[in-house]
Amino acid sequence: MKFQIRVFSFAILVLTAISAIAQEAVPAFTVQVGSYANPKPSDFAQLQSHGFVYATKRQTHTDVYIGGYGTEAEANQLLATLQLFGYSNAAVTKLNTDGGQPVTIIQLATKRIGDKTNWEDYLAAGQLYVQLSGNQFKILTGIFPDIPAAKAHLAKLQQTGFKDAFVKNINNVLLHEVTDFEMGGAPKRPLIPLVFEEKKQEKAPEQPKADIEPKKQEVPKAYEDVAIVATETKAAADLTPKGVETKAAPEKAKPEPAKAAPVKAEPAKAEPVKTAAPTPTPISFEASLPDIRPNVKRTSAYELQKTLKAEGSYKGSLDGFYGKGTRSAYDLALANNRQMQKYRILAKYMATPTADAAKGTLQYHVNHLWDDPKASMDGLAAARTPISKAYRAYFMYVSEGQSKDVNWLMNEAIKEAFAGKKSAFPKFDPTMRYAYEDIDQMLTHLRYIHEVSADSPAVPCWLFRKHPGSALKAFGPQGDGSKLKLQACGGFWEWEEVKVLDAISKDLSGLGQTSDAADAKSQSQLAQLYLTPKALTEDERKAVEAWNAKLWQSIEGWSSRDPMLGEIATALKISYFQTEVLFEDYFMDAGFTEREAKSLGLQAMKVLVGHHLERFI
Repeated sequence: MKFQIRVFSFAILVLTAISAIAQEAVPAFTVQVGSYANPKPSDFAQLQSHGFVYATKRQTHTDVYIGGYGTEAEANQLLATLQLFGYSNAAVTKLNTDGGQPVTIIQLATKRIGDKTNWEDYLAAGQLYVQLSGNQFKILTGIFPDIPAAKAHLAKLQQTGFKDAFVKNINNVLLHEVTDFEMGGAPKRPLIPLVFEEKKQEKAPEQPKADIEPKKQEVPKAYEDVAIVATETKAAADLTPKGVETKAAPEKAKPEPAKAAPVKAEPAKAEPVKTAAPTPTPISFEASLPDIRPNVKRTSAYELQKTLKAEGSYKGSLDGFYGKGTRSAYDLALANNRQMQKYRILAKYMATPTADAAKGTLQYHVNHLWDDPKASMDGLAAARTPISKAYRAYFMYVSEGQSKDVNWLMNEAIKEAFAGKKSAFPKFDPTMRYAYEDIDQMLTHLRYIHEVSADSPAVPCWLFRKHPGSALKAFGPQGDGSKLKLQACGGFWEWEEVKVLDAISKDLSGLGQTSDAADAKSQSQLAQLYLTPKALTEDERKAVEAWNAKLWQSIEGWSSRDPMLGEIATALKISYFQTEVLFEDYFMDAGFTEREAKSLGLQAMKVLVGHHLERFI
């Protein structure tokens, strides 16, 4: 019997070991985003929450990659996301780990994707590398000639604050050198960095002269040159800043790939070259819930804890940290609080903002410009408005290239839109005649026409999918007097928390208290915060904090009149503060500081519920 128990225990251990090995698959798969002439880290800010973005400089261009994954399936999931963002040339690649060699390094830290990394804290350790694996990356330094040399350097690192650092061996193919690009710019360098050569000098008396300078083990500067065994060659047409399409060519019709010798660029034709319209790009603004940071102390989490404790779901301390206890208490309230149950059901039957429009309207033709080009272009031509002419010019430019017809149509749109009006836009004179040579200029002028056109439709969702970089730049943060409208394309409205909070606040607004125009403005502003968030100024921060304080002061007084009102107010608080926490983490994922994310979170709350709860202000 004892023998059977021992055999069974041994089998369990073996299975456990096999399971552990299977789970630790070598992260040999990565995704090449594209090839660019002069990429900047900010060009890929929207990808930072999806994986670690890094670059490899070539002689004439730079290749940009993202992530490291243990299976091709995981890499393909990321590839699908990149394609939704408009990176149509992205491709999965596999690193040749069999062709690599083990090297000795020191691991300094492990980070999660999306975490804010202060690279200046690690630069003193020496040359930095990263090892990428799924939703985390490891920060490493080295490379050392052997383990004793690494251990000697480890002792120095631990004395300078790297207490959790340790020595390990790793396949050099899985390492990527950290440069200014990966660090988001040029960080402040330490004045006296630690150097690895000191150990070599100490070992000199013990070794022959030939061993004083051992052959340096290092990762090739562009390790993909020797490591990638499965990839697709990128065309020279991709060598442009992110989001800027090649001149005089449709998006699907790329110029010839770059050869070993320079290729002379084909001159622009005087007449447009007729080509088929590009395949419509899927419209999808799916927004996953951000992972809530448990180590950030915040007012929103404190207020949520206080409300859940009074309601009876939360038993922990009011510390302002959103941990497992807070999450469990929120889930408990969501399942058992009768008011929360009611509004969750109500939210399912309330209209969620969509990009739909009545057939035959100007908005409908703009929405379906790529789905049904002929019918939409005919509809835009029949409208004869400045904005309809501008979208016709845009479509002709992207699908057919530069032409006199494009220039004439766009200039006519500008002339009519600005008739009797002065330009409020710097460096833009509506009386001049423009020749359109790049998509940035086209979309910027399209934005100007949107701003001054009374009949302007909302900027369509597909514009941000087809030209992510250029569209975000052209239709970026708006001033207080802006009349620009953006479609609600999913985004934050994908979250149940947002839908439930919208249902509660609408219920509290009273019958007929909220207009369709106010709803449309709110949806546009929320879409702007989702697509192109911008840190608030000090005055804006103070204003939104004052609004928040006044709102809750008024609701506290209102809810104290009757127990039923108190129940509804409790549901509002739970929903409000939970959603505020999520907004804060979304903005932190986008690269904002905790303080900036808090202000942006409050701004998003005001945009979402402010017009419904105006009677409390």
